[in-house]
Amino acid sequence: MHNKELYDLEHVIAGYARQVWKDRDWLLEGQHGFRPGYSFESQIITVCQDISDSLDEAARLGAIIIDFSKAFDLVPHDLLLKKVSASGVDSRVVVWIRGFLIDRYQRVRVGRHNSEEVRVTSGVPQGSVLGPLLFLRCYVNVIWRNIEKKLDFFADDCVIYRKILNIKDVK
Repeated sequence: MHNKELYDLEHVIAGYARQVWKDRDWLLEGQHGFRPGYSFESQIITVCQDISDSLDEAARLGAIIIDFSKAFDLVPHDLLLKKVSASGVDSRVVVWIRGFLIDRYQRVRVGRHNSEEVRVTSGVPQGSVLGPLLFLRCYVNVIWRNIEKKLDFFADDCVIYRKILNIKDVK
């Protein structure tokens, strides 16, 4: 398969997966990265508006800001494939994604010198269309289902915050 054909097929698979996950409400509304109509700016605007609303209400706001270090590089392929398989996409798509992730190799180029090729055993391909979507759906988006605070993400950068109206809200 040529690079152009692989690129086109990757777009088709990503569009299909995005639609399946949207229909199943598996995409976090607060995810601003790698989604059409969202951006780093939309995340900043949302968080700033929530802060402004809290100030207008004379409420305090507690916040935690998290940047998951090397998050895209550390995704275990076997766990990712299990999550994709359980997410409702067609089994043929899971097989294609497995082929997309497994048996990848990379090398580093500095100037005119190339390193030795090494096998990639974890992570999602950065610079691809599907890689970030897989990471967001299968890793970042599971966080929001288990927390009662406001969450806003841009890719793997996260802001968790909540209005502090009484002492119970501090917990």
